Amino acid sequence: MRIYQRLKGRFYLVLMGFFLGIAALQAAADRPKVGLVLAGGGARGAAHIGVLKYLEAHNIPVDIVTGTSMGAIIGGLYATGLSAAEIELLMLEMDWEQALLDDVPRQKRSIQRRVREDQFSIAGTPGYVAGELKIPSGAIQGQNVILALQRLTHRVAHIEDFDALPRQFKAVATDIVSGEMVVLDSGDLALALRASMGIPAIFAPIEIDGRLLVDGGITNNLPVDLAKQMGADIVIAVDITSPMLNREALGNLLTITDQLTRILVVNNTQKQRALLTQSDLLVLPELDEVSAVNFDAAEDAISAGFQAMAEVASQLPEINASEDHQIIDQNPERRLATIQTIALENDSHLSDEVLIAQTNTQIGDSVDLERIENDVNRIHGLGQFELVSYQLKDVENETVLNINARGKSWGANYLHFGFNLESEFKHDSRVAFLLGYSQQAISSYGGEWLSTIHLGDEPAVKTDIFLPLTADGRFFAFGSAVASDQALFDYEADRRTTVYALRKISGALGVGYEHRSKWRSSLGLRRVRGQAVAVSGSDDREDARFSEASLDWRFSFDTRDDIDFPAHGSVVNAVWSYYADALGGDRRYSQWQIHAGRYFERSQHNLGINLHLGATNGAASINSEFRIGGYGLLTGLKAQAQRGGAMGVLSAVYYQRYNTLPILDGLIGGTLEYGGAWADREVVSAETAIASIGAFIGADTPLGTLQLGFAIAEAGRQNYYARIGRVF
Repeated sequence: MRIYQRLKGRFYLVLMGFFLGIAALQAAADRPKVGLVLAGGGARGAAHIGVLKYLEAHNIPVDIVTGTSMGAIIGGLYATGLSAAEIELLMLEMDWEQALLDDVPRQKRSIQRRVREDQFSIAGTPGYVAGELKIPSGAIQGQNVILALQRLTHRVAHIEDFDALPRQFKAVATDIVSGEMVVLDSGDLALALRASMGIPAIFAPIEIDGRLLVDGGITNNLPVDLAKQMGADIVIAVDITSPMLNREALGNLLTITDQLTRILVVNNTQKQRALLTQSDLLVLPELDEVSAVNFDAAEDAISAGFQAMAEVASQLPEINASEDHQIIDQNPERRLATIQTIALENDSHLSDEVLIAQTNTQIGDSVDLERIENDVNRIHGLGQFELVSYQLKDVENETVLNINARGKSWGANYLHFGFNLESEFKHDSRVAFLLGYSQQAISSYGGEWLSTIHLGDEPAVKTDIFLPLTADGRFFAFGSAVASDQALFDYEADRRTTVYALRKISGALGVGYEHRSKWRSSLGLRRVRGQAVAVSGSDDREDARFSEASLDWRFSFDTRDDIDFPAHGSVVNAVWSYYADALGGDRRYSQWQIHAGRYFERSQHNLGINLHLGATNGAASINSEFRIGGYGLLTGLKAQAQRGGAMGVLSAVYYQRYNTLPILDGLIGGTLEYGGAWADREVVSAETAIASIGAFIGADTPLGTLQLGFAIAEAGRQNYYARIGRVF
């Protein structure tokens, strides 16, 4: 009897729910459909969140959403079932500076890419093929943006028809080839949102269904017509379009170009506003103090959107959404168990095996977005791709992970540029301009050939070949040849007595092993011949000529986020060399050196601890002796002020970053160092080591990090210096 009563009670509950659902659907059918239209406007688009917060607080339903650019992103997220509060949290917590960067962090790039890029201080690598320069189609390819959007839209990524989202949705983009408006209503939602926000020349066009798409604001920044075509009876249009610049603001090429874009956007927005009827609502947030790029003002924009909606809400007809508002599935979670298939779309010169070797996700694994993103970033970190994205699809009840790796359209041969300057303000400046040319398609496993010319006070010509021997890059071979003219200084009683030109030719061959882009070890043979020629001062050297052959073992581990001024990470570089006359050299000795560093950050405060050690067993040649003095190696001493067969320097550098100009990131800091160089290991002594303390200011510039500073060492020695680029 009790079982019968329970079943009877549950039957009545189910029956009641059924009739309530029918009533809710009938109520939804009886009321007018509400369409929300969200305009583009960059960071000003945060105002849309304020509008959404008001609508939810007053139980005003939204059935249809259309949007452009940032309006498409906010609207698209709302259409997935996210609440206004959830979107607000995402907006405020998003690291927009990182999201709008175009590359993975340095520590996530391949080791070989870091080795190559660390040589050149000037960012940007234009393509160079058959005498023709090729440049990217946009300053930002959008790698981090697309990953962020894919993460935010993951739970509805299986829904390819945007009408099937919890709220009907359409985004607007522009075909950059034909100039036509393109309505995005199906496919990958994240790609659609990325296409809609692709500001020309800033973001590269993105290809969808064979069309190159850019920002929809050029053709329809406020898609009122689209919402009406989708069946909206009432349209709430939120216009946050950036206004035209006044005459005083039109002072240069950049502002004139900006004004031309605004003309297109403002004109098409006015045409869309003209389509609004008396039953529609136009919301105009007060955003005079919020620019399109000021994401730090998001909270102010959200408040402005809420206030603007509150001021005009009384013009809306009464819409009773108390019952039917709940029928929207706010959390359309996808039922994904394990990955049954991994598909790869790769149009680069690299073998598919190379890309697969970079992925930790395996068939049979459960879906792990963080792991998949790391896989995608490792592939992008190889440096051969414009954009690497992923899609999770449900195909015939199977979960398919599709990785799309689009090779650089301006590759795979590139030009590299660098500028180095070091001066102590006493007619001793050294300047060099670097020009590099790399061919990164000499093998399907990622082999590359880099040739570099140094023009300036220390001319050099260098060529390096790097050949991975396996698809995972663990085993590799290398070769190099260098002809250089290096400046060496001799001192006596802290006074520079001689300047040498160390002219040498060297070559090396070897093999190595690399572990997952974390550390690398190599073994090789090196042969070098040369002579130190005195170009000024007295020539007291008896060992000016040298001919050496060595067996070199090298180890490198580097997780620094920056090569010039790291904020975090570690570095260990170690070298052991055995010089043997049996290999063709004129002397026998061994030598080792190591650099270990650890870097810490807290807010804008940064601290780096570095240790440099080296020793020689035997008599080093003029080519191999250690030289210290100058920044980072006893900054209070002149460049190369001390030399010998043994050295050791322990240093600490502290710096704080600050904003100087909108395009420059400044820094100010100090150095503390202790150590020295000695003739050999037997005479190393703390009594003869010296201390140095200094301070500097600097800024990141298009040519590299500029640094101006001074330091004081023991015995009243002091040094003023300027440096930029990777220095010497």
